[in-house]
Amino acid sequence: MSFFRALRSPWIAALMLAGLSGCAWLPQSDTTGALRASGTLYLTAEGGRLETCEGAVYPVRVDASMRALFEQVAAPNQTLAFVDLRGDLLADNTLRPHTVLRMGARGNGCADALARQSQWIAVGERPEWLLRIAERGLQMTTLGDTWQPVVTEQLPEGARGFRSLEGEPVELWLYPQPCFTVLDGHYYSHRAQLLTAGQSYAGCAYPGLLAADQPPR
Repeated sequence: MSFFRALRSPWIAALMLAGLSGCAWLPQSDTTGALRASGTLYLTAEGGRLETCEGAVYPVRVDASMRALFEQVAAPNQTLAFVDLRGDLLADNTLRPHTVLRMGARGNGCADALARQSQWIAVGERPEWLLRIAERGLQMTTLGDTWQPVVTEQLPEGARGFRSLEGEPVELWLYPQPCFTVLDGHYYSHRAQLLTAGQSYAGCAYPGLLAADQPPR
């Protein structure tokens, strides 16, 4: 039997829908110490406006690189998109982004529950796969709900790897490079490479909200 299921995983479908939700987290400090905010970004010629799921509204300082990313992800003449970002909340209640973690212009859904329970989430399309890193180790949806203990490796240039210590050999590498999904053009802050069963699979990844300094166990 193929390592990957032929049918679409409901976890993957739920993640893709949640990732493009207008409903997301309220601004909060994540494990980097920066403010983490996500929701619907409305782009105008003057700047932007972020509306969170709870109804809070924040003006956003949109620089040239963020505007270029928005234009790459969104359809022509589209003025709104989902965004998940890190930045600073200034004294005038304006958000100043410094890292876009995710951006997408299509889909429906609500809050991304997986992000609250994960340090990292990586997804692939062809074939479909979803892999989570959390304090319990590594979980790959195509292998069921089992958590596998992992050993981690951090490289100087920012890449990091996770390798399973038990069960099906699985290795995940994350690189801080722009990544766009093929089917829908969604943007993620990291490129992912999955190694398993003698094969290599490409994907995209983003950091979750779980404290990354908690050692997998």
